[in-house]
Amino acid sequence: MQKTTDLRAEPVKRIVALGESCTWGYSASAKEKCWVNQVTSMLAEFQGAPIELINQGIGSNVLTPECPAYPYSAKPAALERLDGDLIAYAPDMVFLSYGLNDARGGTPPETFRRAYQTLIDRIRAAIDPTIVLLNLYYMHEVLYQNCPHWEESNYEVTEVYNLVIRQLAEANGLILADIYAAEVGVDWFVDNDHCHPNDLGHRIIANRVFEAIARNCSFVAASMPHETLIQQFNETYGNGPDRPSWGG
Repeated sequence: MQKTTDLRAEPVKRIVALGESCTWGYSASAKEKCWVNQVTSMLAEFQGAPIELINQGIGSNVLTPECPAYPYSAKPAALERLDGDLIAYAPDMVFLSYGLNDARGGTPPETFRRAYQTLIDRIRAAIDPTIVLLNLYYMHEVLYQNCPHWEESNYEVTEVYNLVIRQLAEANGLILADIYAAEVGVDWFVDNDHCHPNDLGHRIIANRVFEAIARNCSFVAASMPHETLIQQFNETYGNGPDRPSWGG
């Protein structure tokens, strides 16, 4: 058994999330139910201190202008807006969520890899945040073939992109949140638009991202007591089990 290397012990004060529509919160019923907001809230709870969140998600955004669907995307692309939308805020932690639109828009996987590495390198040349990479979101297959200009992906291409993102995380010592594994094949996590996570989907994504951070960063345990609470718990609640008042 190998112990986990602690990638961050210092508390987080500011998070910037850079991504596309799922990052911004489509199709959550309220902004606080977006996975980004939920993760930030959970991290703040367990570190015992507030965190400022700056959500820089943009619907229909792509990583690079090299994407063939770039003319039909919401601009600027991540590489074009990186300085003003992320680096300028000097965050302690960064969430990066790209791949779904890039794959659907026809960006070759190796072009995507090169562009993502450039993005990571530019961040690290300017600031030193803890970086969390998300892989692709699960969506219904109907949208792979029924969305003009965004029909170049499928589940096989998605797996290739996820491999590229995993390799980038490993090569750069980043935290990987494998959200695809948590969502894939579960159609009721996806909104009726066939693309974006519903409230349940956002919760599942949030849980996976939070778990990935908690497994790699000890700051998440900052509010945990240094002494055991077992005696206090036993004195308050006893040794179990529950006895429902309506029981016979």
